Amino acid sequence: MITTVFTSLALSASLLGTPLASAPVAHSDVPDIPKLTAERWIAYDATTDVVLASWNANDQAPMASVTKVMTAILVVENSALGDMVTVPPFATRSRGSTAGLVAGEQWSVGDLLIAMLVRSGNDAALTLAYHVGGESTTAFVEMMNAKAAELGMTNTNFANPNGLDAEDHYSSARDLLTLIIASQQYPDIQRVARTRKVSMPADPNGKSRLFKNTNKLLGTYPGVTGLKTGDTPWADKVLLATSERAGRLIYTVVMHSDDHFGDTRELLDWSYSTYSMRDRWLRPLFSEDGGGGTVATSIELSTSEERRLRALPSLDDGRWRTSNLEDLPKAELIGRWIRGVIPDVLSND
Repeated sequence: MITTVFTSLALSASLLGTPLASAPVAHSDVPDIPKLTAERWIAYDATTDVVLASWNANDQAPMASVTKVMTAILVVENSALGDMVTVPPFATRSRGSTAGLVAGEQWSVGDLLIAMLVRSGNDAALTLAYHVGGESTTAFVEMMNAKAAELGMTNTNFANPNGLDAEDHYSSARDLLTLIIASQQYPDIQRVARTRKVSMPADPNGKSRLFKNTNKLLGTYPGVTGLKTGDTPWADKVLLATSERAGRLIYTVVMHSDDHFGDTRELLDWSYSTYSMRDRWLRPLFSEDGGGGTVATSIELSTSEERRLRALPSLDDGRWRTSNLEDLPKAELIGRWIRGVIPDVLSND
């Protein structure tokens, strides 16, 4: 049962500039920032558009096969999944991970997208780039860099569509987070990225093809829905991850990692252990067993207002020892809501 709103509304009032005393923060409740093997990483709460924590997030570094997320975006934007594509001979000579494509084969764009994102086939990426680039992978790479500029990826340059190491092929953890966010606007990419295992058309000799997703967190870490792995000698292990648990979306990037799966588990564990803004707002509002640190006030909420407070979506700044609540993208929205629901509270000195 709600016994007071004043303590929690001090937080709201700070967003509005009202001079109310802030409730004390229990720093012992804040989990320590995780220690990872990755040299660069970032964790982001997509539900609230807030970076939770990062490390060397603007450093330029090789990105390996997570490059294929940008390739996938351009493919989905510029072709239909049902379009048929002939595999060019040069694509079958690609180094690294391949989907076993055979020159002259006919594949649909949709199947090639699966071969590229699930199997991480470099041959599939080259075939798609050749198709979308008007039979020119060079033209396609120019499209990739133009898209990166459009998205504001200022620490990124693409030299190829599949992520093989090259001097002028690099990105940053923050830019790759931008790439994750952009990719989530395409349901086809989301659907393919969460595919764990898929049977594909047999090769011309009748040999069956079964692709298993290179992202081993799918089906093993609760809530993981994608997105893409990478691993080259220059980049080491890279992983872009998307996860949803209890309605809270978390995206993470780890670069130059010794254990991209282990690092991502640590980062997701930490991210989900941070308090959401909803938790912090509501905790002082309710009586706690054995007595809680609430502040007495004559303000009462109606049943309807209480229900609306309980229904507030999560809003997490994630680093509440250092983050400014005023910087939260939803701060003004919350302020308007508070003014409308409890106008008398914010008019009192």
